[in-house]
Amino acid sequence: MSAPELSPVRRRVVLGLGGAMLGSAMLGSAMLGGAARGQPASPAVPLKVLGIGAVEHAVRDLAEDFNRATGRAVTLETGNGGQVAARIRAGERFDVVLNAATTLDALIAEGRLDGTTRRELGRVRIGLAVRRGAPLPAIGSADALRAALLAAPSIAHSDGASGATTGRHILAMLEKLGIAQAVAARLMPFPRGLLAVQAVADGRAALVMTQTSEIVVVPGVVLVGPLPAALQLITPYVGAAVAGLPEGAAAREFLDHLAGSEGRARFRAAGFTVT
Repeated sequence: MSAPELSPVRRRVVLGLGGAMLGSAMLGSAMLGGAARGQPASPAVPLKVLGIGAVEHAVRDLAEDFNRATGRAVTLETGNGGQVAARIRAGERFDVVLNAATTLDALIAEGRLDGTTRRELGRVRIGLAVRRGAPLPAIGSADALRAALLAAPSIAHSDGASGATTGRHILAMLEKLGIAQAVAARLMPFPRGLLAVQAVADGRAALVMTQTSEIVVVPGVVLVGPLPAALQLITPYVGAAVAGLPEGAAAREFLDHLAGSEGRARFRAAGFTVT
């Protein structure tokens, strides 16, 4: 089974006071935080951030805090890790990039991102979830997980073919468990892990495997638990500013906010392991 073809996801939100989400057509100095407080509007343009779904909800909240503290709005667009990297390599203009460490470090090595601004946000494990009210399968060992997957009528996950790090790992894991062919017809790949989780919440898929940070933010699903240690992938997520852009100082300030005490608390609440 495969999910309906979906175009690459590009979510654009402007994060301002009170969590307001303004369309890009409404961007303007009158919409910045200073004007909302009755102060003169800041002439600063919004910071443009390109990130991945695993960090989306935490970054959205932290961007609101940043706006309240500085009056600087932040726009956020998201995709999976491969899509994000492809857009930067294609020359799309952003100020800050958030991605898995291996992918982001490659962009630093290519000179596209400023390595001196690199900040670690936290590390996330892959988990398995089912729809709220469904029986919780045993997944504490490789054998138990194999049995749960063989019994599942449908399995949602992010699409490794489109560049999703978790999706690639899951396909390799199914090969390792020796059940790739047995479950192939029941796999439901989605462009992003959040869409795969939503499919379970909606009843379109029986279970989902993706980053735990993408599971805990979707109502209607229950996190059964992380994958067994022998089959687990722990992904460090990091951020960096795009090299050579005029908004470098503001980008660095935003990254420091994400990696600071408030940021660590928010990422920890979102299911990340934060040092």
